[in-house]
Amino acid sequence: MSQLAKKTAGGAAMNIGVTVAKNVGQFLIIIPILARILTPEQFGQVAMAMTFVGFFTMFNDLGISAALVRAEKPSAAFWSSAFWINLAFGISLTLLAYFTAPLVAAFFKEPVAADLVRALSIILLLHCAFLVPMAWLQRNYKFQTIAIIDLSGIVLSSVAAVVLALNGYGVWALVWQQIIMYAVKALAGLLAHKAPLKVTFDIEEIKQVFSFSMGLTGTAFVGFINRNTDNLLIGRYLGADALGFYSRAYQVMMIPVTTLGGGLSFALYPALSAVNTDTARLGRAYVRAVSMLSVIVFPMLTGLAIVAVPFIDVLFGAQWGPVAPIVQILAFVGLLQCVGSVANDIWKARGRSGLLLRWAMIRTVGFVTAFSIGIYFGELTAMATAYLIANIVLLVPFQLGVLKELNLSALRFLKSLAPQFVSTLIMSGGLLSVGAVVPGLQALPSPLQLLILVSIGAAAYALSMGLFFRRFVRGILNDFHALRSKDRPAASTNA
Repeated sequence: MSQLAKKTAGGAAMNIGVTVAKNVGQFLIIIPILARILTPEQFGQVAMAMTFVGFFTMFNDLGISAALVRAEKPSAAFWSSAFWINLAFGISLTLLAYFTAPLVAAFFKEPVAADLVRALSIILLLHCAFLVPMAWLQRNYKFQTIAIIDLSGIVLSSVAAVVLALNGYGVWALVWQQIIMYAVKALAGLLAHKAPLKVTFDIEEIKQVFSFSMGLTGTAFVGFINRNTDNLLIGRYLGADALGFYSRAYQVMMIPVTTLGGGLSFALYPALSAVNTDTARLGRAYVRAVSMLSVIVFPMLTGLAIVAVPFIDVLFGAQWGPVAPIVQILAFVGLLQCVGSVANDIWKARGRSGLLLRWAMIRTVGFVTAFSIGIYFGELTAMATAYLIANIVLLVPFQLGVLKELNLSALRFLKSLAPQFVSTLIMSGGLLSVGAVVPGLQALPSPLQLLILVSIGAAAYALSMGLFFRRFVRGILNDFHALRSKDRPAASTNA
């Protein structure tokens, strides 16, 4: 195994581990505590402000730091120029966000949003200060350092948020959580990096990567619209309470998407890139990757939809009850997005970033239309349903395009998903039957309900896979072992 492959595998393992640790800590400890202290309205108010601040983060450095990572031998002048232009961007965007804060309050009809945006605007400067140090750490495979910085920011900011919330700071506990997290990352990054930064600036160095960086910025802009149009519409027309409920449901959906879909994509992308010209091998790798991911995602998110009511009660508390019906719908959005995340890596491995951008623009039209229809009905469940339908409609042609690129038949692809799908149906039938046969189940305390249902669901799924699809299970276990093995060929060239 080559040194590059070892670094790639180690970085992938580190990324997945840190992502899991962050999400478990946030999801099972910090969020439940804050959800019991703060109100849905306060979460909604911060979501309004962060949506606006998040918009500006797309323009932090116009993708220049990404160009540093992929450059063959970036010069000292390039490192310095990138750092100073980032810092200039950060100062400019912070001032712009600060002085336009009243427009945000007017748009959402929420006066407190102006003060929240002004406070959160400092995040833009802190983030820009961290980008070049982060690029140096990433380029030099300092994944352990990145992990320590990331976890330190999460832990310190989360502890601060809980302490402030317990002491009556309300919505400002969430604001300080964000500021402290970015401040820790910026300070630690500046101390940890060894990039050759000097007081010099060469515009020609920036011009050489401008076309590449602008392409990334365009993709980020379109992605922002896809991810935040629902927040903008809900905050504007349904208010902070509704946005608080919806943002919690969306966060629940995104946990498996970022942890499983994102983690697996990070691990597989180097391997897919290494065999990107071998269509047959790439196709086999793609089918196996989706199969591995769906073994976990199908039962997890389908089960989440079924047990959403006791799950939300245990996780957030009784005041967050309206989140449950939204989660029941968005769970299937998360399922589709997890599966689709691997397809995105195929196009990137093929070097088809332009095609990805076009699809992102198509999704924007579809999602904005869906969100507009949902907001017309004035219900969060209508918004979530419209989002789900749009994901289904758009995923089908996108998926068919990937299969065509890889010379794979739709039948072969569906066969690779059949065991997971059938076993998930059996699991779902078992869970729904228990609810119908034992009506007193719903009268039990939510933690006990959840324990019973999760145990039954896991047992039913495992039993179905073991009884009816033994060969498939053996193949998946072998694939997981191959993915984890440190003795496989460089860059997984046998994928």
